Amino acid sequence: MFDLPTILKPNATEHDRAIEQAIRKGNPDLAPIATLMNPDTCPSHLLGWLAWSFSVDIWERDWPEATKREVIREAIQIHRIKGTRGAVARSLATLGMEVKISEWFEHGGAPHTFWLEMPVSTVFDAGFRIDQALVNEVDRVIRNVKPVRAHYELRVGEGMETDAYARTGVRASLRHRTTHEALPRTVPAPVTAPLRTGLRLRQVSRIDHDILTRSAA
Repeated sequence: MFDLPTILKPNATEHDRAIEQAIRKGNPDLAPIATLMNPDTCPSHLLGWLAWSFSVDIWERDWPEATKREVIREAIQIHRIKGTRGAVARSLATLGMEVKISEWFEHGGAPHTFWLEMPVSTVFDAGFRIDQALVNEVDRVIRNVKPVRAHYELRVGEGMETDAYARTGVRASLRHRTTHEALPRTVPAPVTAPLRTGLRLRQVSRIDHDILTRSAA
């Protein structure tokens, strides 16, 4: 039971007080206001009213309950950063759509444009299909949070993830080591130096010229 004597504002009219008393006579089980205003504890059938009080722009009755609570939970923060790149990413994330945003100055596009790259896997994980309904849903969400002058291009395709591994460890190595110790020899080792002696013949040619005085012609 709600333990406050009244939940009406101080300047409530007599008509308001009469309605409140009529409700109390039925002994209703009124939940605390703090519980109703919390997206994590609010009863599921009242989430639509809570979304309205949080000024949620996009709301669908067919959304899963977890999605509804997430949209309400992020509503205040998204309103604070509306018109920014972060608002676009957070708005789509509340629906379970993870996207990569590339602005025009990052890829050399036309001014005030941006790309949205969405992997197929995140579309299926969020409970959507690749059809016109997906495009319409994404467009409704983005138009409420993007800068008014900005235009965007949505790209849905296969994503590829690669992992880089670094390995560390100890590798065993077997080495053969031989140690030699220089010890004095017990028996002197003979040392011989060969010496050759003898005569070697050598033939030398010698020519002698006599310088004679030339006779006069």
